[in-house]
Amino acid sequence: MSDYQEKRLSEKDARASLRKANPNRQYGSTNGNSVTGFQYKASAVVDKFAQYIEEQMLYRPNTGHGCRVQRHHVEACYFKFNRVIDKFMQEERENMKVVKEALYIKVEEE
Repeated sequence: MSDYQEKRLSEKDARASLRKANPNRQYGSTNGNSVTGFQYKASAVVDKFAQYIEEQMLYRPNTGHGCRVQRHHVEACYFKFNRVIDKFMQEERENMKVVKEALYIKVEEE
């Protein structure tokens, strides 16, 4: 994969995804549009997922039986990929909980 990243997510879809996470959150645009940044970074994740699927394929392309990516390949890779992401997110939730509690206590003391 190259260093140049394309946007594979429309601005409308990016905003919908961001709103789905929290409809009350605002996204800044003063020093670098955060929605555009999200479009590029989400696209990079999609590209990494596609690369992961390719790396999991057993047979080279155009060699006959078993070389075509099928739905079960995508599903199996998704479950593996998603399991790692879920684990990472849970660890980050725990880390952020500690940080938020520390900040909350600090604000209360002032």
